[in-house]
Amino acid sequence: MSPDSSDRSPAQVTDLDPASLAAEARRTAGVDEEYPLRFLDNLEVLTGALGTEARLHSRGRARARSALVAALVTQIQVGRFAASVPEIRRIGVRPVFITGLLRTGTTFLQHLLAQHPDLRSPELWETMAPGSPDDPDSLIKACEAYIEEYYRAAPDFRSIHLLQARLPEECHRLTANSFRHPIYALRYRVPGYARWLSQQSMAPAYAFHQEQLRCVLWRRPGTPVLLKCPSHLWYAEELAQTYPNAKIIRLHRSPVVAVPSVCSLTAAVRSARSDDVNREEIGEYWLEYASQALNGMRRGTGPTATPPLDLRFREVVADPLGTAERVCDYIGVPLTDEARHRMRAFMAAENDATTGRHTYRAEDFGMTAGAIEERFAPYLNEFGS
Repeated sequence: MSPDSSDRSPAQVTDLDPASLAAEARRTAGVDEEYPLRFLDNLEVLTGALGTEARLHSRGRARARSALVAALVTQIQVGRFAASVPEIRRIGVRPVFITGLLRTGTTFLQHLLAQHPDLRSPELWETMAPGSPDDPDSLIKACEAYIEEYYRAAPDFRSIHLLQARLPEECHRLTANSFRHPIYALRYRVPGYARWLSQQSMAPAYAFHQEQLRCVLWRRPGTPVLLKCPSHLWYAEELAQTYPNAKIIRLHRSPVVAVPSVCSLTAAVRSARSDDVNREEIGEYWLEYASQALNGMRRGTGPTATPPLDLRFREVVADPLGTAERVCDYIGVPLTDEARHRMRAFMAAENDATTGRHTYRAEDFGMTAGAIEERFAPYLNEFGS
């Protein structure tokens, strides 16, 4: 656990200086002041952008500090875990990645497939503390407290995206511990960091992703392991360097719907950290960033040894179990009667439902449906609407 914030002055609580963050992480993890930390050059770029561009309010700065310290603590814990159990490095990882632009049904599909007893899909509490020495019950309670605070800080997010400690969640929670990941450009207004990131290889981040994943699998083994994150769309080449035998499932939904939806999500997340959220700027960012990934994709082609499986959002919604069967055939894991029963029970319980209704309009972000269709014409020609 981190030191009680009451023991620190307001300046200390909100200080985003990398040296201060590193010192707190070392204290929290109980290591020497000289304990080596990784990715500090990435952290310096990120914190520089947070300080000069993100327009954070005091609570936003405190949340940013807490998140960055937690990532550094994870580095320390994973390093100690791997040093104490050298055989972790020999764990084979047979990954299946679900990806697609945000708001394309990737979360629902992962949650549905996670009901399959022969698929190992790490839960949120596991990916939030992959190297922690604490017991699972304590980590689950900490995760639940995190979720409660997150929804309190960003109440609109509750109607957009479901977070539960015992359900899987995006594996950016592993990759982003390298401080080199586009999730930071979603959470914060950091255009300078986003430009820097566009010139970086994601290979080191994926290598660290694998280190952390092996820690998770050491505690509870399983294969194949099912993971999900939209960011894999942009970094398929680097993903394949670390996981050449990965199988990739790509979801597709009309950008006319998906792009305004992800803009709305971005605005909700940033509003928990800043009082100055420019919606038109968010729209411009996602038009450019999403087109970089989508307009170059071709059906059934990718850098991994096995071509990706392309699925449409409307197919997933219309026939979830039929979609699950297609995915299982692709992965090479039979969709058993037990798996079908669990999936039906999961859907009947509406465990994947968020509360409230997510409403948004393209015009709120300076866009029109026609402009979106024009921007994504190559993608729509390849995959349809």
